[in-house]
Order: sequence, then C-alpha cells, then structure tokens
Amino acid sequence: MPGTRSEARSQVNSAPQRDTMWKDSGLGTASQGNSISANYVNRTKIALWGIFGIENIGNECTLQAMLHNVRHRMPDAELYSICYDPQDTFRRHALKALPIRSEYSKSHTSNQSPRQGNKASRYLRRIFRRLPNELRHWFRVFRALKGTNLVAMTGTGMLTDFSTSSFGYPYDIFKWSLAARLAGCKVRFVGIGVGPIYERLSRWFIKSALSLADYRSYRDEESKVRLERLAFDTNRDPVFPDLAFSLPHCILPQCNTCDRQKRLVGVGIMNYFDPHATRQDDRQPIYHAYLDKMCEFTGWLIERGYGVRILQGDLRHDATVRRDLRARLEKRGFRYDNSGILDEDIASVEDLLTQLAQLDVVVSPRFHNLILALMLNKPVISISYDPKSDALLEGFGLGKYCQPIDDLNVDTLIAQFLDLDARIEEIKPLLRDKTEEYRTLLDQQYRVLLGDL
Repeated sequence: MPGTRSEARSQVNSAPQRDTMWKDSGLGTASQGNSISANYVNRTKIALWGIFGIENIGNECTLQAMLHNVRHRMPDAELYSICYDPQDTFRRHALKALPIRSEYSKSHTSNQSPRQGNKASRYLRRIFRRLPNELRHWFRVFRALKGTNLVAMTGTGMLTDFSTSSFGYPYDIFKWSLAARLAGCKVRFVGIGVGPIYERLSRWFIKSALSLADYRSYRDEESKVRLERLAFDTNRDPVFPDLAFSLPHCILPQCNTCDRQKRLVGVGIMNYFDPHATRQDDRQPIYHAYLDKMCEFTGWLIERGYGVRILQGDLRHDATVRRDLRARLEKRGFRYDNSGILDEDIASVEDLLTQLAQLDVVVSPRFHNLILALMLNKPVISISYDPKSDALLEGFGLGKYCQPIDDLNVDTLIAQFLDLDARIEEIKPLLRDKTEEYRTLLDQQYRVLLGDL
C-alpha cells in the first residue's frame, strides 16, 4: 500500500509496459502512464471523478484520501481519474487520468460572474458552435467508460454553479453520470458538498445526475438540506465527515512547537468576492473590505509579538490575494523581512501539511485549511463563506470560533483568538479524539462503497 506520493509513483512505474490507454476513445492525449494492458482486463476498474487538476489543494487532498483508501481495500483494482487536467493528476498522484472535457483547460472556471451578458446569445453560441463536437464527445465518453465497474463522484463541493454556470460543473456531472449508466457502470456520489445553485438548468442537471446514482452521501447536513430545498429526496442518503479525514496517518507530519519563544499563527486567505453581484465592479468592494480587515488583524498579531504564516489553499486564485495582502501590510509599515511574517509558495498537500504542523493556531476561510489543521490537532477559527465551515467547527466543539466573512468584525476576531489561544492545551485532546472518530465513520463508508465490488 503506497503511503506517500513517491511510493505511489514507484508502484505505478514498476508496472509492466502497457498499450495505449483507452484505445479509440478519442479523448485526447493522455499523460505518461495512462495506458492499460491485457493483465488488467479482468480486474475491477474504478474511476474517481472530481474537480481535480485545477490547483486547489483541498480538492487534491480529497482525491489523495480516496485513492489511498481504495488502494488499501482493493489493491488489485485498476484505478483511474476523470478530472480537469490529467497531466496534473498524474504528476501529483501517479494516477492515470482522462479529461472531463474534450479540450481540457485550466480556465474552465472563472472569477467573472457566470451570469453576465446575454443568456440567450450564450446558449445560441453553444448550440451552433459546440453542439457537433459535444455530440462526438458524448460518444467517446461512452466508449471510454465501457468496462468500468464504478464511477465514484469523489467529494469536493462539486454540486454548485457558483463561479461557473449551468454548463460548468452541473453539466459535466450530468454528462458523465448518464454516460456511465449507459455504459453499464455503477455511479456513486461519495462525501460530496452542495454549494449555492443559482440557475434552473443547473438544478435540473444536478438532480438528474443524482437520480442516476445507487449511492449518495454528503459531507455535511447543510449539503443535504440544500438538496431537500430543491425537492430532491435525500431520506436514504447518509452524511459522513469530509473524505479528507481519511488521509493516511503516514503523510501527517510530526508537530513540534515547543522550542519556539513565541506562538506562530496561520492566517489563511482566499479570493473572496460578493457571490450575489452580477457586475465585476460590484464584486470588488467586499473583497477589498475583507482584505483590509485581514490586514488589520495580521498587524495586531505582529504588534502583540506573534509570528504569522500566510496560508493558501488554491495555488492559482490565492496568489493574487497574497500579493494584495502583502501590499497592504507593507503600506502600514509591516515589512515581511523584519516583521516575522512567513509567506512561502506551496505545490502540494504535503507542503501545506508541513506548514500547518509548525503552527499553534489557524485562522482561515479555506475549508480544507481548517480540516487539515484539525487533523494535526491545531485549534482553528473559521472566517466562514459557507455553512460547511460552521458545521465543521460545530462538530469539533468550536462553534463559537466562527464569523461570517461578509460581516467580519476585527474586534470580535481578536476576542475569539485570545480566548482560543488561552485554551490550546485544553482543546487539543478533544480534536484528536474527534478526528479518530471521523476516521472510524469513514471506514464504515468505504466498506459500504466498495463492499459489492
């Protein structure tokens, strides 16, 4: 069982040379290792579908957890991913992959509002320019899925049209779910999150895809409630902890904070904007207000003698926020080179875990910043942009350490931080026990998910 990325890569590369993957599937060029041989024809074949390959560390740790647990329970199974960038997925996870779209691109989501412009003209362009290619792609997807036993829709907040449109995630999920059923595959949604769903067509795509599955589970009660509000029957669908809580122990670094003279606080950032604004100019004020408040809080930490490490969770989108926060802090006289502020690039889940292991407290809006910190027994404060973060902290008995990002109050944040800082040693054992409880629950889910395969 590979416990680390390097061990997994070694296992894949030690496999016999294989023929071209998905011969005649027509789904584009596959990355190195994306091939299959006759030795694998009779093995159980499982596809892990998800929002992977977009440089979001939270999504990547979800895939990493799922991959570890499926390999552990079914070491002879043939696994592959269906994602937005197969080359990135192979590089990170040594996992062969297919692109979700015929011409995959990192620009499949955008921070621009999906509801800008003339909706009718957008749909007409799709019909006349894309329809022929899309019909061919449906056929290729169907052929590629033949012989696959299970398509597992793997975690993440995939059921949403936030920052995309009906023809973003909702359509992609519907297409692959329907094609999988037509190809004779089981379809199972595992630990998924449900975000805001604005468009009527998005709701139809999502509900139709879910109805094709023979198993559905959610990562929090709020996700289930959001579907119930859309008149979708979830009575038989369980709720389990986020899949990231099943990451293997062997990749979690040892935490050693005893030899420091001052506490080190992780300050997470994200490119948050007003989700209800339809014009770009209207989306910026809430972003700038949020950054100003994080700048004020970070400055307060430095003035009180705390060390600060800037945390990110999305390698592409958070780069701009890091630059903007630094500019604000330096304008106020807090230079990174002499103020004790650490702000370093990361490239992987392991890099983020290494940074988190060095911290005493984490304050962040990023959902998986919080989850990974909790797994390392780090007390956290959530600056919440979605109810999922509030539910996460409630589960760990930290519900009073949340604030909504839209109405963030710095004085309240400072009071919450001081209270939490005084309780660190009291809280740590509780976090450890809850994390192990979540691992046990997820073990139960994996038995259900894979038991009939």
